[in-house]
Amino acid sequence: MPELPEVETVVRELRPLLQGKMIRTIEAVWPKTFENRCTRELAGQRIREVARKGKYIVLRLEQSDLVIHLRMTGQLALNTSLTRPLNHIRLIIHFDDGEQLLFNDTRKFGRVYHVCQAREILQRIGKDGLDPQWSDEEFYQMLQNHSVGIKSFLMSQKYISGLGNIYTDESLFRAAVHPLRLSSSLSRKEAQRLFESIRFILTQGVKNMGSTISDYRDAYGNPGKNQYYFKVYGREGQPCLICGTPIEKIKAAGRSTRFCPKCQPLR
Repeated sequence: MPELPEVETVVRELRPLLQGKMIRTIEAVWPKTFENRCTRELAGQRIREVARKGKYIVLRLEQSDLVIHLRMTGQLALNTSLTRPLNHIRLIIHFDDGEQLLFNDTRKFGRVYHVCQAREILQRIGKDGLDPQWSDEEFYQMLQNHSVGIKSFLMSQKYISGLGNIYTDESLFRAAVHPLRLSSSLSRKEAQRLFESIRFILTQGVKNMGSTISDYRDAYGNPGKNQYYFKVYGREGQPCLICGTPIEKIKAAGRSTRFCPKCQPLR
């Protein structure tokens, strides 16, 4: 599933291509992909802004908003910017200049919501993982107020939005925090280290244009490069790049989880 760095990459690429475009119509090739929750007419509205919160892409229109979640295999691309054809197009946004925004989704789990205001959907998710308007102290207080597994806490989207399996594992490793630790058990110093690790790992992911494990491609159809920088994800059985101990894989928060038992001891 695309996580914050992959979604941010797509947003940055689409922003200059889409802002100012006027929507002519939306064609839901796979009807379940599109959900209309607003009575305002889409036709004739221009895209004012291309934004993101967590894993959601927001196309802010003149009178309403389109909120897009790529889920597991969703891809967005302008038809004129593609480097290769798409084979699983589920929705097409037609613009008045003849161009089209294509929503490609092999597994059909992705969704596009037409809402009067984006906050109808976004109010349910927590702080964006790269939001500059929050601090390590706020993060520490959040951890103290919830006694749940730290991996579950980071992936729930209720407290922090944008982290999935890949970037959670990488952040916990960098912070030397075992994935089965309780959130409330982290000291202020550990919380600060994890906060900084999350910021670093997400920023690195954006810099490397996201991680391509299987389906993810950017808005031009290109794979990301961040998978070449993984320290634990997908490396079970291989030696830790810091201490040489074999990376282990366990279940945490219902997901396969990789960690180093020596660098990330369970205290």
